[in-house]
Amino acid sequence: MFSHALLLRPISVLAVSLILVLGLPLTGCEKTTNIVESEPQSYVSSLACQACHPDLYAEFSKSGHNFILNASSFASKRNYYPYDGQLAVAPAGYSWDDVSYVIGGFWWKASFIDRQGYVITGDQAQYNLATDRWVAYETGTVAPYDCGPCHTTGYKYGGHQGNIAGIAGTWSLDGVQCERCHGPGGRHVRAPYDVRMIIDRSVTLCGECHVRGDVSKIPAEGGFIQNHEQYNEIHSTKKISFACVDCHDPHVSLHRSNPTRAGAIKVKCGTCHYEEAAAFANSSLPHYDLGTVTCIECHMAYADKSAEGQTFRHEGDVRSHLFRINTDTSAQMFTPDGKYANGYLTLQYVCLRCHVSKTVDWAKEHAPEVHPL
Repeated sequence: MFSHALLLRPISVLAVSLILVLGLPLTGCEKTTNIVESEPQSYVSSLACQACHPDLYAEFSKSGHNFILNASSFASKRNYYPYDGQLAVAPAGYSWDDVSYVIGGFWWKASFIDRQGYVITGDQAQYNLATDRWVAYETGTVAPYDCGPCHTTGYKYGGHQGNIAGIAGTWSLDGVQCERCHGPGGRHVRAPYDVRMIIDRSVTLCGECHVRGDVSKIPAEGGFIQNHEQYNEIHSTKKISFACVDCHDPHVSLHRSNPTRAGAIKVKCGTCHYEEAAAFANSSLPHYDLGTVTCIECHMAYADKSAEGQTFRHEGDVRSHLFRINTDTSAQMFTPDGKYANGYLTLQYVCLRCHVSKTVDWAKEHAPEVHPL
């Protein structure tokens, strides 16, 4: 069984080992016809993809998907995560010997699974990377780890990974590796020209994990849309006919410290919304001239929260995919009980995030000037 941690180990020894174990040709991808179709499919890890897809591997290995679940023996090492470095310590009252897995640890937050397979809860159980602080997570609850379908590769319902009682299900690889989306690659690496991998560009593939609850609703909490709800949000917009990969390259990290970050977005807003883009460039407001205020600052405002949010600024830490802005000053972002978003962005989250001293009436007055048509 391979671990996603193979992604970050020195490539030379491991690559040779995989070549010998999997029967990969030393000279590259050569056509073979001796694959047995009845042979069970096997997962071989993203490292096996590296031999023929080095550029994709290099990008994906620092994307964050593969770090959504990490064995503590690797997650606790210095410089294990790209960009943000390492976690400082295990949760209060625990040592790394008490932790079996780390959930996340890349970009936003980290939570922890104990040696019995239960997510560690309490007043200082979650570590938020951006602010370097410990916060509460599900205090007073017992939380078995049942997130494997979206945090692992080759997940199967039933049983317990490593015979750890609190973990629901088993899997082949930690984290979301290439084969979570492309399917098991055992046959493909032995006969790359004869056995094709899955290429699924549909929004529903991403929607298997970037969703929360009923897709027709957008769950919220504490004045923000909850995390990993991009599918819920897209589902409420006119862009439901789009595939996520129409705009995103799923292999490239959007992390602000990624030097190849620009390649993560394949299509800019102005490609389709060219009239609005031209009007924005000629706006009487100084947004365009600043160079830092682009379409997404308003139409994909930080209305979602994964780890940290500032309620007084109406600013979370994840961009919304609602796009539509309701400029009615009486419009409410959320239902009266605060449990669901209403399917649009309001002026508070769009304008007052930066113009904190202004009012929604001021924002409504100037909104038509942003890109007058």
